[in-house]
Amino acid sequence: MKYFRKGGYILALVLFLIFTVGPFIWTFILSVTPDYSMFSPDSNLLPDKIIWDNYRELFSGGQRGARFFTGMFNSLRAAAITLVIGIPVALMSAYALGRMQFRGRKAIKNILLITMVIPVMATIIPLYRMFADARLLDNIFWLSVVYVSSYLPLAVWLLSNYFATIPKELEEAALIDGCGRTATFFRIMLPLSAPIILSISLIMFLNTWSQFQIPLILASSMETKPMAIVVSEFVTKDTIQYGLVAAAGMIALIPPALAALVFRKYLVSGMMKGSVKG
Repeated sequence: MKYFRKGGYILALVLFLIFTVGPFIWTFILSVTPDYSMFSPDSNLLPDKIIWDNYRELFSGGQRGARFFTGMFNSLRAAAITLVIGIPVALMSAYALGRMQFRGRKAIKNILLITMVIPVMATIIPLYRMFADARLLDNIFWLSVVYVSSYLPLAVWLLSNYFATIPKELEEAALIDGCGRTATFFRIMLPLSAPIILSISLIMFLNTWSQFQIPLILASSMETKPMAIVVSEFVTKDTIQYGLVAAAGMIALIPPALAALVFRKYLVSGMMKGSVKG
């Protein structure tokens, strides 16, 4: 039974690696495989010849490379604006819901939970109409505001649950020592909430980086198109440049992969601590 259980763990780990790491390995192989080898009837999983032409095209400063890195810069800008707006709003809202008693507090938290299940496509057409009437289309700032509104329910829910787990005695002691409500928030609550704040920041960044549906409708110019939209445009009605798309995907993985590796422990601890108390 001991060896059977150990073999089951190993098998589960192998399957997990195949389904998670496998697609990334396959994408890299496609990015360095010549087109003629990719479509050859007797092609193998590993290419007979490795080429770096797709990466050279992206870094050569040509039209496609310029569009791709412009899209990456737009994605970084959108992510930065989303964090600058979203984190303070989420913190203040969550502090009110998690530490203050007022009429309608539970109803507001329940409404936040309900809004999490509303699909994007149910609201994107009304949003487009509002943006078109107000002439806000192709604007990264207002596009980021839409992102913030999408992430706020989850962020506020996690933060408010985390704030509720912090002992009230710490806050009361600070108030007795002469700290006001604002000073207590900045000196006591924020330092203790660093893991969940970093966790939510990472969630917002990763989701903003991979956004496709919202900018597809609200951002149509090269000045605002994010990286995901630019990469999708490498696929035309006449040709599909699989190698170039794969190379762009591998490069686009670098920023979120670095962020996830640096803050991975905060992501896990923050999600666990922010979901244990309602």
